Amino acid sequence: MLTKLTRGNQITIPKPIIEKSHLKAGSDYLEVEYKRGIICLKPVEVEERIAPEIFERFQREVLRKERGDVEVDAKSGEGFLSKRAKRAR
Repeated sequence: MLTKLTRGNQITIPKPIIEKSHLKAGSDYLEVEYKRGIICLKPVEVEERIAPEIFERFQREVLRKERGDVEVDAKSGEGFLSKRAKRAR
């Protein structure tokens, strides 16, 4: 399959390759290497981190226990933090 390098040094990966590799636009990361004349793209897992200032604000604003608050389990809290971190980017 043929693809073109743009002025911004970007390429489009053809849809059949995306489907075969199960990649998802906007959420998957690829490591790029040059080996013996071949450009290799390798899917990698990236650990998402929350910036310290966002975590501090979260602690101040969200972790205050007030009357009527509902407690949630760790898994629900982790999901909330993950979504909040994605929005902060």
